[in-house]
Amino acid sequence: MKLILRNNNMKFIFPILFIIVAVGIFIGYTNPLYQEIKAKQVELNTIAEANKKATQLRAVRESLTNERNQISQVDIDRLQKMLPDGVENVRLIIDINNIAAKYGMTIKSTRTNQGSVDKGGAVGPDANRYGTISLSFMVTNSYENFQVFLKDLENSLRIVDVTALSFNSSNENKYDFNVTIQTYWLK
Repeated sequence: MKLILRNNNMKFIFPILFIIVAVGIFIGYTNPLYQEIKAKQVELNTIAEANKKATQLRAVRESLTNERNQISQVDIDRLQKMLPDGVENVRLIIDINNIAAKYGMTIKSTRTNQGSVDKGGAVGPDANRYGTISLSFMVTNSYENFQVFLKDLENSLRIVDVTALSFNSSNENKYDFNVTIQTYWLK
């Protein structure tokens, strides 16, 4: 009889023991391995998404490069002159002096004042993609020649705004024109 009871007890102990061992193996080995595989799967999905976006960006870059290559170098140079990548105040003075020289004028008393675009009273870093520079100068000539000079300045490739203009009579039919212009550059 003892032997029968022992066999009945063993019938219950072994399955319970196997269940405990199985739970222990799951908790100690399988579950950590499963969690690691899940983390690697998330990482793999992230990398796959990044690769997909990189492929899209390469396609956009290639498209933009093809469009850029279709623009002639002459047009690129004109755009660069219209809105330069830097302040280039010396280049600006030379360009204006070349326009003035057509009408027998010489630029005198030049002053530059590098500013920034008005942020409307906002405080903080400047988020504008362009800056401004003011240039003041004086030329002497007749009113008619000065009008044509301003027209040529208006039609030049460089974007300029006349912000101030005053004049004084110097001698017969000649005037001293004090001009302040503002131009722009990419930051």
